[in-house]
Amino acid sequence: MMLQRRRMETITNNISNADTTGFRRENLVSHSFDSVMINRINDARAPGYPYEVGPLNFGTQTEQIYVDFTTGNLEQTQRSTDLALTGDAFFVMGTPGGERYTKAGAFYIDNLGYLVDGEGNFLLGENGPIYVGGPDFTVDALGGVWVEGELADNILVASFEDNEALRKQGSNLFDAEAAPMAAANNYNVLQGYLENSNVDISREMVDMITVFRAYETNQRMLSMVDEINGKAVSEIARLR
Repeated sequence: MMLQRRRMETITNNISNADTTGFRRENLVSHSFDSVMINRINDARAPGYPYEVGPLNFGTQTEQIYVDFTTGNLEQTQRSTDLALTGDAFFVMGTPGGERYTKAGAFYIDNLGYLVDGEGNFLLGENGPIYVGGPDFTVDALGGVWVEGELADNILVASFEDNEALRKQGSNLFDAEAAPMAAANNYNVLQGYLENSNVDISREMVDMITVFRAYETNQRMLSMVDEINGKAVSEIARLR
């Protein structure tokens, strides 16, 4: 039941972010006690000691929250500050905590003329925060930012050998446990577009119903066991 509750929280979070630009859906991965036992049955052990299969739990083990990095659909907005990054690559943002990575390309121009996200974090270029001054700028397919016909900067783009090294930090940002590759994977920057969330509402609703029924079934079983134990206690007391 506790596992189903965690699954429901994950599904609810996906649904609530279905309209969040660049959001990546999450999956909760778990293993049953039997599968953990099979994986650990041949572990090395000292003579005379029993096998160790992990701490006592509720019959299931939550492995991790898996982030689905499948690309979302593109939506044309015709706003010069909206950028979509296709391919297995991420925008690099300058935050108070250091560099972070995102697929959300809904940017704005702050009062100093720099491109920032909704939290005020700077979109980084090869020369630092990107200055455009106003909305009259263009971005080419390789991320070159052109202001008044001159190349102002190139948008900094990062890729990783394994996206599993990325961890969500909130506000649609990822932190990385490993350094990005020296050269980003093939990508294209589209100005006037946004990449939508990759959440499939119909799929999430089906998963929600499945989780609800699993929770309900476990709840009924628990009630039955409690009722049986209660009858056993009363019958034993009566026989005595």
